[in-house]
Amino acid sequence: MAKKHFILGGSNSGKSRFAEQTALDIKKKFSGDLYYIATGLAYDKEMKKKIAKHKSERNPNFKTIESPDLRTDILQNCTPNDIILVDCISISLSNILTIKEFSGRQIEDIEAIIENCKSHLIIVGQETSMGIIPPNALSRRFLKVSGNFNQFLTRISNKVSLVVAGIPMLIKDE
Repeated sequence: MAKKHFILGGSNSGKSRFAEQTALDIKKKFSGDLYYIATGLAYDKEMKKKIAKHKSERNPNFKTIESPDLRTDILQNCTPNDIILVDCISISLSNILTIKEFSGRQIEDIEAIIENCKSHLIIVGQETSMGIIPPNALSRRFLKVSGNFNQFLTRISNKVSLVVAGIPMLIKDE
């Protein structure tokens, strides 16, 4: 049976590395395809460097799909033996929140797609609720949407891990 594993952590905590290794470990047991849904947008020099670094370090067995807003058919058309890594759901939510035609319906649609996904799903996300409340409305909106989405993912996931300073800690295992 396909399972969902939600991996949380702060920026540069090692969560992507842990998620990739988790996907590769699952691949040893199943014959499906190995997908990497990359959500980052190279909107500035720093982000371009970060994306380039992620790409250069990524195992070549992954089939990479660039989808900043998760509008990709693979989550709906995968098989139970496929392994899909989404990195990072928080960046995707940020991308969605900043588009002109944003509506809460888009978040609900992504929730339904993820919940009904039949493959092994590994989702990387930022733990955003441990800092101060930001002074601007868009940042506060992101924290609310992100926090609620993280709680949703925790509810539907079989496993939840928190990565701190490169050390993964299992916080849910069903």
